[in-house]
Amino acid sequence: MLALVSCSATALVLSPARRAGNLQMLAVEEFAISKEIKSVRVFDGEYADDICDEVAAAARACIAEKGSFSLCIPGGSVVAALAQMPADAFDASKVHLFFANEKIPSYPCKEGGLDAAKKLGVPEANVHAFGEGEPAAVAESYSSLLASHASIDNSGAVPSVDMLLLGTGPDGHVGCLFPDSAEIKASRAGKVVLAGNDARADGDFVAISLDVMNAAKCVIVSAAGAGRAEMVAKALAGNFGPFDCPAGLVEAEEETLWFTDKESIAVFDEFADIEDEDELEEEE
Repeated sequence: MLALVSCSATALVLSPARRAGNLQMLAVEEFAISKEIKSVRVFDGEYADDICDEVAAAARACIAEKGSFSLCIPGGSVVAALAQMPADAFDASKVHLFFANEKIPSYPCKEGGLDAAKKLGVPEANVHAFGEGEPAAVAESYSSLLASHASIDNSGAVPSVDMLLLGTGPDGHVGCLFPDSAEIKASRAGKVVLAGNDARADGDFVAISLDVMNAAKCVIVSAAGAGRAEMVAKALAGNFGPFDCPAGLVEAEEETLWFTDKESIAVFDEFADIEDEDELEEEE
């Protein structure tokens, strides 16, 4: 049975970023899952500002400590959220952007990343996109980059970025790591960047491995909307097989934050209610 530390749906729990900074969209519920050491925040509406707050707080802390901040980003709405970042949130010249995945040859993540970097004030030279070429060669080159860049901690078996942002799909994929794919089955092999081909990724792609995802200091997993409710319940409850829910396998080195909303957490809430009732019956 999962051990939950939870507040009621009507209580407001302020995260450290909320206490220290301007109030944005407050989480209406927050709890931790001790089994996987994941913090879950439930929002009543959009949480783009809250993603920005977490990124800004991490950036300021890392820059103060070591003079740089390594942020690994996906594509899509998670990156678009960064456009709302205040211009003076941190010293953007000391931020280095890396990419969790890329589709070849369209390179949509690079396009979105460059746009986000421009809005954030990150120098284009600090945007480290995947290069062009055959996927295998691109993966090898990017592996070398991650394993040698000064802003990334390479004291462990695989590169460890300061923060990783991830979106999710209703099927549980993160980045281009899809359920039951060869790439997710390559986990725990010490690989850095993988090259693959999958119709679910529209063909050829490159992606950081689950090993690299889990080596990140902090990961924010974004999962909003009713279409992700079944997946969120499966991922948070741990009710999945070894390879069929990649999102549920993500567990950062220091902190894993799940950002959800009332719609995406609904099925898990129902599951938790049933578990609580069963526990009460057992105690009686």
